[in-house]
Amino acid sequence: MGRKADFAVIGRGLMGTACARYLAQTGASVVLIGPDEPLDRATHDAPFGSHHDEGRITRRLAVDPDWSLLSTRSIERYAMLEEESGLSLFDPCGAMMVGPDGHAFTSSFLNVARDLDLPSQHFHGNALAARFPYLSFEAETTALWETSGGTINPRRFRLAEERLAMRAGAQIIKDTAQAIEGTKITLASGAQIEAGHVVVATGSYAHTDNLLPARAEMDVMARTISFAEVTQAEAEMIADMPSMIWMPHDLEYDLYLLPPIRYPDGKLWIKIGGQEDSPKLHTDTQMRDWFRSDGEPEVGAVLLNSLRGLMPDMSFPQTYTGSCTISFTRTGHPYIERLSDHLTILTGGNGAAAKNCDEIGRLGAMTACGDTLSGEGYQTDFHAVLA
Repeated sequence: MGRKADFAVIGRGLMGTACARYLAQTGASVVLIGPDEPLDRATHDAPFGSHHDEGRITRRLAVDPDWSLLSTRSIERYAMLEEESGLSLFDPCGAMMVGPDGHAFTSSFLNVARDLDLPSQHFHGNALAARFPYLSFEAETTALWETSGGTINPRRFRLAEERLAMRAGAQIIKDTAQAIEGTKITLASGAQIEAGHVVVATGSYAHTDNLLPARAEMDVMARTISFAEVTQAEAEMIADMPSMIWMPHDLEYDLYLLPPIRYPDGKLWIKIGGQEDSPKLHTDTQMRDWFRSDGEPEVGAVLLNSLRGLMPDMSFPQTYTGSCTISFTRTGHPYIERLSDHLTILTGGNGAAAKNCDEIGRLGAMTACGDTLSGEGYQTDFHAVLA
């Protein structure tokens, strides 16, 4: 039969790896299953992951109190994760939300910040221009700068969780799960794993990979992201730039923007993303074809035009586009539910989960162990909607 374990976690993404760490730290035997990051996206034939990247926004501020609590609890553990893993994964550059005066988007983040009493600085009009002279906003613009936010490095975050999981005894299986029958997992290699309980944490693939007894009801969206190079001199000029979620006056949807981050190619890149709508993905083949692509050039052009309008003094010597996916659940929250004595679902990032994956993983481990989440302080029960 192959290896046996108390728990098997399928999915070496941010949620699954954090869940495996928490399970291993209970003293249980744990296997964490999933392939490594693709060496060549164009020829990779196993599942992909949007977390193979250098930057994500992290912030406590959210329009939903449960998302804010997920983030708050995760952010409070960043220092511990860095110390125990030896990896630097958090840049506390701050996170800013920006929108037109009087817009519902702007009112929502101002109201949430007030209700949650989050530490922040409020800027408007000329004061905003004076504080961030390299950002060219319309005059009728309001911003809230959350000083406890910033960016995380998702590659290092995942690796930090995995290091601690392995230190607690978890074993890593660099393979792809293809089927679950009761407590038996069949891998692409033909090997089988038997586990007392299986956690399916396959991200957007939970909608397409047929590992669950029924399809996880999610809208899996094909999203385009754009990158613009910043020179070293320019990066030094904007060294205090925060991460940002921003609604331009000429759009009816918000964009996200990260400050310059050094990527493995040695260059500094600003990343921008956000779309009003995008194609939905329904099969593994569609998922893999999308991840192998560079996204939609037209969407990339809109993003880069918005960026150039916001930062007109930057030269941006090189630009390119990329692809990722976002899975939106029916509940607007992650799916964290024990479906049977042998199976738990843990998925549904809703475009907001990287920063709070540690807390989501902790809740997933509790659920897999049969513990209730009713006393954890959340308004939602994180139930899953299956087809």
